[in-house]
Amino acid sequence: MDNRIAVLTSHSLLADGLVARLLEYSEQLEFQVFDIGQAEILSQIRVFQPLAIILEEERSQQYEVCSLKNILTAFPNITIVYLRSGESTIQVILSRHFKASGVRELVKIIRPSSGRARKTASGVSPSNPGNQPM
Repeated sequence: MDNRIAVLTSHSLLADGLVARLLEYSEQLEFQVFDIGQAEILSQIRVFQPLAIILEEERSQQYEVCSLKNILTAFPNITIVYLRSGESTIQVILSRHFKASGVRELVKIIRPSSGRARKTASGVSPSNPGNQPM
């Protein structure tokens, strides 16, 4: 199955609830729950070959091996869904690994994502500093 999701948890209520809800989508995706405190967890996740990893901010901070830095190092092309308990929003981190031998390549990599009009909290777009109607 191409839609493998790894859920890293220490069996918090938030993660347990998420797993119960993911079961409703078992026909569309495959997921496996990994104990975040388990030895060699990143090696086990690598064998599973997920397209995305779901983890809780609080839990990942308790276990250095599952820090955001270590996960991005181990899985340079991964989508991370970062959950924060007590909040109704999530942070999705899309990681892609590119090879750039100079600034020209770096600009080519950055440019497609920076070309989109982004709005700040005030509603002013960086590409539209005068806040003119778009």
